[in-house]
Amino acid sequence: MNRKLLLFCALTLPVFFFGVVAQSMAYRQSYRQLESKLAQQDLWIEKNKRLMAGVTVLQSPSRIEDLASGKLGLSLVGASGTVKVQFGGVSR
Repeated sequence: MNRKLLLFCALTLPVFFFGVVAQSMAYRQSYRQLESKLAQQDLWIEKNKRLMAGVTVLQSPSRIEDLASGKLGLSLVGASGTVKVQFGGVSR
């Protein structure tokens, strides 16, 4: 009986050891993939912040006014220069 138990332990111990090593390697690979994804996420967040800052600059009213008056030759019209048009009783 004692001999069978010793033989069983001698045969199963390498199997368990191999299982622990395989699980450890899988964990390390998953951890590396996670770190890679987190780094990629940080890059995307930074790029998104730069793009949002660019949109804010492009939407600024002073930039749009300079572009309209300088390149397009447009000018602001006061209240006296506007015309109110009605079609079928609906004001537009």
